[in-house]
Amino acid sequence: MRKVTLLLLLLVAACVFGCKGEKTTSEDTQTLLNGKWVLDYGCQQDPTPNPVAWLIINNNNVISCMQVTQGAVKGLIVKISEGNYRFDWQQGPPSTASYPVTEWNLLGVSNPSGQNCYSRVRNPANNPPAYCGG
Repeated sequence: MRKVTLLLLLLVAACVFGCKGEKTTSEDTQTLLNGKWVLDYGCQQDPTPNPVAWLIINNNNVISCMQVTQGAVKGLIVKISEGNYRFDWQQGPPSTASYPVTEWNLLGVSNPSGQNCYSRVRNPANNPPAYCGG
């Protein structure tokens, strides 16, 4: 009886510590992309911000906004595999995303119309405007 009780305690302890480790990994993944991102001129060169489109990411939520429409579209982020994601938009087809792209750690986003790259907003002049809702 003692051996069974000891075995059960060991199994419960292993499960508790194992689950805690998985939760931390999940939280780290969710926050990896967190922040404000600005569209860049191209994906293959040293990133130069082109502040006409932005992404605002917070955990599994993403907001995309463009200067031309002065509107925002919300979506959810689904992790496909390490470094690969799907953005499921409330309007329009989903996008696929990869991070990091190139040596500059860009966020590459592909949709039916092509691929764009975004870099983290580092200069307040490139912050998303108020209509982005972030």
